[in-house]
Amino acid sequence: MKKSFGSTRLMVVALFLAFSLLATGAVAWGAGKPAPDFTLKDVLQGQDYSLSQFRGKVVMINFFTFFCGPCRDEMPDLNKIYQENKGKGFQTLGIALSSDPTQIRFLVKQLGLTYPVLSGTDKVSEAYGNVVVVPTTILIDKQGNIVEKIEGTRKKADFESKVKALL
Repeated sequence: MKKSFGSTRLMVVALFLAFSLLATGAVAWGAGKPAPDFTLKDVLQGQDYSLSQFRGKVVMINFFTFFCGPCRDEMPDLNKIYQENKGKGFQTLGIALSSDPTQIRFLVKQLGLTYPVLSGTDKVSEAYGNVVVVPTTILIDKQGNIVEKIEGTRKKADFESKVKALL
């Protein structure tokens, strides 16, 4: 019986460590590595945007889908952060995944988003660690390196503190 308890305890500790690593892995994914470049079309104007054109700025990329309620909830805060910091070397880019461009255009207008919202591709999703959870937000420093991958929603203050630390 004692041997079984020891094995169970070891299993619980191992599972705890595995889940801890998985939880921090989302944040650590790609950290310090160059952010993969891409060129995608803006949903409103059809204009091409490339990540490389924002070199020298802090960039926040927000992956979302049209049907994601939490994505919609955080977008007004992301827009406010963009408005407050765009003159300080900061750029926000929204990337819509698995979404109809007509629906995304409606969403952008409905929410009054002023940052570019782009039609995403599977290739871009894969380049950024196979984005599965939305929203997923990637922070990139002025040198074009990934600082953090954030899965799920965050409060405006959390995003603001991360952005201001990089500016």
